[in-house]
Amino acid sequence: MSEIKVLLSEKFVASVKPRKTLCVYCDKKNPNLKLYVRPSGAKSYVFRAKQNGKDKKRKLGDVSSTNLSTAKLLVESYAGKINIESTLGLSESRLVDVQLTVNDVFERYKNDELKYRSTIAGRTHHFEIAYNLHLKSQVGDYLVCDVTKKVARTLFMEIEKKGYATHNKLLSCLKSAFNYLIDFEEDYESILNPFDRIKKMPGINRNRYLTHEEASKLLLALSQVSNQNVADIYRIALFTGARLSNVKQMLWSDIDLQSGTWFIPATQTKTKQHYEIPLHSLAMDILRIRQHAVGTSSFVFPSRNKSKYGYITGGDPIWKQAIKLAGLYHENPNIRPRPHDLRRTFATWQIQSGADISVVSKALCHTSLKHTMIYAHTNTSQIRSAIDGAFDFLK
Repeated sequence: MSEIKVLLSEKFVASVKPRKTLCVYCDKKNPNLKLYVRPSGAKSYVFRAKQNGKDKKRKLGDVSSTNLSTAKLLVESYAGKINIESTLGLSESRLVDVQLTVNDVFERYKNDELKYRSTIAGRTHHFEIAYNLHLKSQVGDYLVCDVTKKVARTLFMEIEKKGYATHNKLLSCLKSAFNYLIDFEEDYESILNPFDRIKKMPGINRNRYLTHEEASKLLLALSQVSNQNVADIYRIALFTGARLSNVKQMLWSDIDLQSGTWFIPATQTKTKQHYEIPLHSLAMDILRIRQHAVGTSSFVFPSRNKSKYGYITGGDPIWKQAIKLAGLYHENPNIRPRPHDLRRTFATWQIQSGADISVVSKALCHTSLKHTMIYAHTNTSQIRSAIDGAFDFLK
């Protein structure tokens, strides 16, 4: 790429016009300072230099947010660092924009990567939620050059107190943000990822499901909660074994009350395949009542507060209210039941009643039996019966 040598000044920067291709203007007084003018009209200051035969390039900032004087100071800083490293014989430069913060890293990752990842009902990506909730106030204002591996390790030793799920999500969030910058942003390719060697905490294999007694208590509690529309979502989830996201997005056009089947389109399933689920009479009773109650809405669970999605989202406070009323709440999140445990309960009860695992797999809309085995559990009475049977010959 050819460069045009000029004497850079604020007047020149403001007046230079974009061309059909990228134009690079090199300052006559400071050859490491470049002005990039793109066909779109975007203008930015860039530092470029050679170190050990390798091209070192760093974006200093857009003209709209960085003035020429600041750009010159940054160039002097970068050039000085390269000279020191060359004198010491260092083969790799760890040249980092001195103004770059962890917040800047995550914002670039969010705007150029996360926003293109699909989420349920267009919700905010869980990485963005986790970052804003746990990390932004903690490390957001840190300069990237100040986030050493020791700083990163200290941070996550503190985060361990929040539990393995939060720890691992936050670690994935920061690793992904830094890796995105390193892999896909040319201006930051020599940044090191300070979180790269930190390991995830070992998780807990959850196998919680409801016993018949617990389910009876929960159903009674659901009849007493403050929002019966949300309560119906949890009832349908138990009676169908469907994921909560599918239940919430359920459309009347996908339900055949005559044959008692529910069609879930491929666009709403994790496997990208469509499924037909036979509906139990308990689920059918709820749907018939709702059909008269919801009026003309296309959704079985329409939002009452003008949700932009058209259907009910959330529901965690109602779940918490229900399990407290049922006496099932526990301070340990690995002991108390969660909404997804309704799906595990649906599968476990079928297997305990003697249903074939392949049949249960189809009811759960799984493409592989190994996925179904996660949900299949025996109860204590079955284990006791099996143990007693093993020693019957001694009686």
